[in-house]
Amino acid sequence: MTELHIPADDLRVGDVIIHGDGETTVRRLDRSNPPTLITNPGDDDQIDGYPWQHVTVRREI
Repeated sequence: MTELHIPADDLRVGDVIIHGDGETTVRRLDRSNPPTLITNPGDDDQIDGYPWQHVTVRREI
């Protein structure tokens, strides 16, 4: 896996988001309510953000 710093709008299912509280694996993405982007909607590890924010992820390339 490669570590990347990407805009949140480029997130994909399978990415592992690295953040201050640890790591979150992207299982689902909800882009239905722009400009909000929700990772793992409704789950305990839900992350809300905006497409222009940047995140650090580990991704299979």
